[in-house]
Amino acid sequence: MEVEKYLREMPEFNTERLTLRKLDFSDLEDVFSFCSNPNVAQPMTWDVNESKDVTKEFLDMVIRGYEKGESGEWGVVWNETGKVIGVVAFIDWSNKHKCIELGYFLSEEYWGRGIATEALQELVRYGFKELNLNRIEGRSDTDNFGSQKVMKKLGMKYEGTLRKNEFIKGEFRDTEVYSILGGRVLSL
Repeated sequence: MEVEKYLREMPEFNTERLTLRKLDFSDLEDVFSFCSNPNVAQPMTWDVNESKDVTKEFLDMVIRGYEKGESGEWGVVWNETGKVIGVVAFIDWSNKHKCIELGYFLSEEYWGRGIATEALQELVRYGFKELNLNRIEGRSDTDNFGSQKVMKKLGMKYEGTLRKNEFIKGEFRDTEVYSILGGRVLSL
């Protein structure tokens, strides 16, 4: 298995409410609208996008990465409006260990509606069925209860807390680790 090969040919996914697709420069306004929100950026490793130039740099990095299979970001499109309302991603992986880490962030306007779970279920299914992964994991700050709830709804199990493992925005933070193993995908 080589994740990069699959990401170069990144598929689109459709659910009743969502379309997951590659990001494009035409998404700049939508992505900036939620990446410039301090509530969205607060638990993330990245800072609030103070300008559209910062968001454009993010999009440029992701779009260039698609060709090399280095970008695992899908734009989450709300089918009703056609707007990008978030991003779900494979943010880190090991081909040797057949393991991938999920990442995600969503426009605050859409929090608490099961959207992140709905989108991530598609990535979990794809990871286990197409990429033949052994393990999918997720991480969150200990005080990011919404993210922890999403991971639990995906069937992930809490494995433990890494104490002060990351220096983010001027402080060391604790990180909770969750995972789901390949045999569990049938329950999704």
